[in-house]
Amino acid sequence: MPFPMLDPRLAALVLGLPASPGNLADLPARAEVTVERLDVFDEPDLTSAAPSRLRRGDRVTVRDIPREGWLTIDPPPDAFCWIEQAAIEAGATRDTARVVAPRALVRSGHPDARMPGPPRMTLVRGASVRLLDRPPLVLGVGRSRRTWQAIAPPSGEFRHIRADGVAWMPTPPPESPEPAPLADPAIRPVSHPPGSRPGPAPEHAAEIASIEASHRAILAAPVDQWRLEPIRQRYQALLRNVTDPASGNAIRAQLDLVERQERMAQSARTIGTILERSRRRDAEVALLRRRLAQLDRPSDRPYDVEGLIQPSSRQVEGQRVFALIGPDGSTVAYLDIPPGLDVRPLVARRVGVRGTIHYNEDLRARLIAVRDLEPLDDDDH
Repeated sequence: MPFPMLDPRLAALVLGLPASPGNLADLPARAEVTVERLDVFDEPDLTSAAPSRLRRGDRVTVRDIPREGWLTIDPPPDAFCWIEQAAIEAGATRDTARVVAPRALVRSGHPDARMPGPPRMTLVRGASVRLLDRPPLVLGVGRSRRTWQAIAPPSGEFRHIRADGVAWMPTPPPESPEPAPLADPAIRPVSHPPGSRPGPAPEHAAEIASIEASHRAILAAPVDQWRLEPIRQRYQALLRNVTDPASGNAIRAQLDLVERQERMAQSARTIGTILERSRRRDAEVALLRRRLAQLDRPSDRPYDVEGLIQPSSRQVEGQRVFALIGPDGSTVAYLDIPPGLDVRPLVARRVGVRGTIHYNEDLRARLIAVRDLEPLDDDDH
């Protein structure tokens, strides 16, 4: 059965976790940006991609509080995503399209990035998307050529900000007693609206709370690492011992959620395996190309720079760069690694670098568009 690949931390909404400014029943709520600039992240994690930025006075709609210090918000007006062109066809109007593939992966969009960002969700056949007036991204050549079209964030897509950059507005917008329906029935949510489930009986509340705590701990990990069988077994055992309808309905709702999340995890593991195989093939092709290029290059050609390669948290155009450390321990340059070049075996080793060097204002340092990396030590990794 098709299902969406949503942010796993949205499961906090399903589990009915407490939240400010009162509890989840108080959300959505409006908040106003109180700092000069506030980054908007794909995930509630400072290491995730930050495709957009808010400014002082901007207002946001807060949907959830996924973890301490973070808020889940509706995407800002300038937010966008990518969807593969082959998965859609033109809709009834010029700015709409319809998914024609069985499943279409939606990826995060960064205005300066040269390739689509991390996966955000999966749309099923028949879902409608709104096209945006942005140039498409074309990746690969020949049979591997793929074109990505920019779309507005679909229903159920969210972003994340730091809570210390906003202030709650005193008067939240009025809420209707019933949750608003999804714009498109082909997009199926992972979460239930807060307060939509009847409360369990008091004699079962403590055990349900214990299971939910374990459930939350598992959902904090990446989706492909979810192992939910123990949670499902505990809910099933509890369900056999309850007699009141409210507790039974609440537990069955959680079992339905666990089943969907297990399918999500299995799908993520399958996709991860496919991507890893693709990366290995890309790396093999890149290695072959470099070896062929070396046949026409003098063996004594000097390197542009040498140093110790280390991971870095810095990003350029939405892509992670690596730091090159000099003999005195300082960063002499940052390395922009091309797709297909696997640098993991070279981390913490001394390397020679060839590439195009220029000064990057954001990094306040030299940035090298790497063409080639070679180890200079005798360490056989």
